[in-house]
Amino acid sequence: MTLTKYPSEHFYKNGKFDYDLAKQAYAELLRYHNYSLAEAVLSRPDFWITDFAQNDFAEVGLGGVCFVNDKEHSYFCHSIYLLPGQMIAEHFHLPAEGMPAKHESWHVRHGSIWTAAKGGDKSKMPFRIPKSQEATMTCFDTKLLKVGDMDALRNLEEPHYMMAGPEGAIVTEYACFHAASGIGLTNPTAKM
Repeated sequence: MTLTKYPSEHFYKNGKFDYDLAKQAYAELLRYHNYSLAEAVLSRPDFWITDFAQNDFAEVGLGGVCFVNDKEHSYFCHSIYLLPGQMIAEHFHLPAEGMPAKHESWHVRHGSIWTAAKGGDKSKMPFRIPKSQEATMTCFDTKLLKVGDMDALRNLEEPHYMMAGPEGAIVTEYACFHAASGIGLTNPTAKM
């Protein structure tokens, strides 16, 4: 089985994002990696997908399931699904709902990712930044993570993102409570 890298146009019908086509691509990703939770995850009503309102889903998007987001005890477990070369829009976390800014760590289960934080040299990036994001990027300090590797947010409230390698990625995120109102995006046109 090969994993298809679709162009962004594939995911839009009459100018509108097609959730079902995106979900089919994630199904292909999960099955490609023989992900043991594939069928259970795909059947969940809370399997969420976003293109960050960028109309560039193959390059900038995210699929995921939030298994736990417990405000009382402040812990969070999220599975992140990224298609080949797909990037999560650069973002940051701020205090919200009476809770501190979210801190997080990422554990690669399948595929690979590049994590990116503030600093670094844009001219030495090991991958191409999607054109839809070039003008607003601030993070160029990258680190490659392969299966079993972990990394963490370097500084609270700082922008960061991740980008999948050529076989996409399945990543477990461990964090403290996540308040949707506490997320900011560096690209002013991006939305969750």
